Amino acid sequence: MICRTDRIGDVILTLPVADVLRETFPKAVIDMLVQSRVHGLIEDYHAIDNVIKIDEVTVSGISKLCREGNYDLAIAVYPEFSLALGLKLGGVKHRLGTGYRWYSFLFNLKHYQHRKEALKHESRYNLDLLEVLNIFYNKELSPSIKVSDEHMLKAIEKITKANPGKILNASDTYIVIHIPTLGSAKAWRNENFSFLINLLLQNNADYKIIFTGTEEEIQQIFQIIDNYKENNRILTALNLNLKELAAILNRAKLFLGNSTGPVHIAAAVGTFVVGLYSPVKVESPVRWGPLTENKKIFVPPKDDDSRDVMNDIKPEEVHNFIINYMESSIK
Repeated sequence: MICRTDRIGDVILTLPVADVLRETFPKAVIDMLVQSRVHGLIEDYHAIDNVIKIDEVTVSGISKLCREGNYDLAIAVYPEFSLALGLKLGGVKHRLGTGYRWYSFLFNLKHYQHRKEALKHESRYNLDLLEVLNIFYNKELSPSIKVSDEHMLKAIEKITKANPGKILNASDTYIVIHIPTLGSAKAWRNENFSFLINLLLQNNADYKIIFTGTEEEIQQIFQIIDNYKENNRILTALNLNLKELAAILNRAKLFLGNSTGPVHIAAAVGTFVVGLYSPVKVESPVRWGPLTENKKIFVPPKDDDSRDVMNDIKPEEVHNFIINYMESSIK
C-alpha cells in the first residue's frame, strides 16, 4: 500500500511510485491511500488496484484498514506519527518511511533523505524511497490520468447551468485559468491576473476563457473577473469534482495557473501548461514543476524578501506567450 494523504499535486507526483511498482511486480496487488477528495481523480489509475479514501488519519483507522487489507508492505510517502503507528499496530510486516523523524523507529525499512534541500523534483524524491527495496529507476515518468466523455458532458452541464445565457460545447476552443492557491508557495497577485485578462479580451480571438476553482473560492475569483462577467468569452467552473475538472482541462488548449494542484492535473491529462512559479528553492519548479514536456514556466530570476518578486513576471510577457501559442496551435 502506498500512503499519500496530503494534497492533490502531492498525490499526482506520487503516482510514478505506483507505475514503477507495477512494472517491477506486475502480479502484486497495489493499493493507494489518499484523502477522500482526491479519491475520484485516481480511482481508475492503471497501476493501482484499489484506491482507498480516508478523511482523517487516525491510529485506529489505519490499523483497522491494514488488518483488513493484510498488507505485506506499506510505503509512507507522506509520513505522520498516526500513520506510522497505525501501520505497525495493523500488522504490516514491512513498513517503509523516512529515517529522520522522532517516530522513525516505527518503520523497519528506512530511507534517509532531506527534501528541504530541494535538490530534486518531488517525484524523484518519492521514487528514491524504492531504493530501500533495491529498485533503482532513472527514467522520467509522467503520470497519465484518463477521463471519459461522460465526465466532460457532466462538466459542461454544470458550467452551462452556472453561467446563464452562455454556451459551452465540447468542440469549443478555450483556455483554463486557475487563480486560487492554498498558500503553500508565492503566487501571482490578483492585479496581475486582472491585467492579463484585460489584455486577452482586447484580442479579437474567439476562444473562451474558463476560470476554475471551488465554491469556497468564488469571492476571490469574482473580485478579479467581476468587470467581465457579462462577456460571453468568460465562464466560471466552480462546482466540478476533480474528475470533471480533469475532463475540462483535457479539452483545453492551454492551462495557466500558479503552483497548485490543478497545474499537475492539467499536465497529467496532456494539456499544455503555463506555470507561474516562485523562485524560493523549496517552492521552485525544480522541486514542484509539472511532469510534462508540454509547458512554459515563468519564474522570477531570484528571491528577495523585501518585495513581491512574483511581480517580476509581467502580464504582458505572459499574454504574448499565450497569444503566440494559441495562434500557432489553432492553425
